[in-house]
This record gives sequence, C-alpha cells and structure tokens, in this order.
Amino acid sequence: MLSFIYQIANEFEQEHGFSPNLLYVNYTHLECLKQEILDPDDLESMVQLLGMEIVLHQEAALPVVTWSEAPWRQTLAS
Repeated sequence: MLSFIYQIANEFEQEHGFSPNLLYVNYTHLECLKQEILDPDDLESMVQLLGMEIVLHQEAALPVVTWSEAPWRQTLAS
C-alpha cells in the first residue's frame, strides 16, 4: 500500500509540478497502510511520513492524492 501511495504521489508531482497534500483512502486502505508502519496507532507520524493529510472516504475505490490550498485540518475547523 505504501509503495502504491508513493507511486501515485510521484505521478501527481510530475504532472502538476508540486506535491499532493491530501490522501483519500477508505478504511480498508487505512488498515493496510497501518500494517506497513512501525506504530500503527500513531496517525500523526503516518501523516508526517506521507507528507499528506489523510482523509477517510468510504467511496474511494483506490487511494487518491490531491492538493488543497487550505490545510485539511483548517478546512474542517471552518
């Protein structure tokens, strides 16, 4: 899962000229991702490792990366 996310993030960066800052995944994707990191309960370290905020979206058939001008946490607080 981690290698797939890095691949799509790299493709996004090559296409747009900047890195994505949002990752949309469903719960199954998130659980797979958690199995690939040292501390699966530390979501903040996962966010730092990926360099993207994680957005849970049950309809995401595959992980999707994108970019948002406003940080996701700021958007939720608005």
